[in-house]
Amino acid sequence: MARKASERLQAVAFVAVLVVVIAGLYAAVLRLQPASVRSALVHDASLSIDGNGWAVLYRAVSTANNTAFAILMEASHERGFSVTFVRYEIPAGVFVTGINGSLNGEGGRYWQYWVNGIYGTVASDHRALHDGDTVLWSYSSPREAGG
Repeated sequence: MARKASERLQAVAFVAVLVVVIAGLYAAVLRLQPASVRSALVHDASLSIDGNGWAVLYRAVSTANNTAFAILMEASHERGFSVTFVRYEIPAGVFVTGINGSLNGEGGRYWQYWVNGIYGTVASDHRALHDGDTVLWSYSSPREAGG
C-alpha cells in the first residue's frame, strides 16, 4: 500500500512539474512576441515592387497605413493587384505568400522586403514606417536578394 501511495505521489509531482514548465514556456513565448505598431500618420512614403518581369511604383503623400505590409495592401487596393498572405499567431505576424500572381517558391523565389535598404527582420506588419521611408518588395531567391 505504501508503494502505491509513493507512485501516486511521483505521478502528481511529475504532472505538477510538467504544468509549471509548460506555463513557463508559454510565458516566454508571449514575452518574445513583437510589439504592435501604433497607428500613426506617415508622409511621403514610397513603395517599389519588383516582380517576375513586372514592377509597381507607388507613393503615398500621406497615409495611416504605417507598416511595410499596410502600405503594400494600400497599393494593392489603389492599383488593383492581388496580395496573398498567411497570418501567424506564434510568433505573431503576417507572411506574404504572393503578389500579383507571383507565389512564393516558384523558381526558388520568395517575397522579401526592405525598408530604406535594410532587410526586414520582423514580420512586415510589425515594421513601422516613418516620414520619407522607402519600402521595396522583391520577388527573388535568397542568393539574388539584396534590396
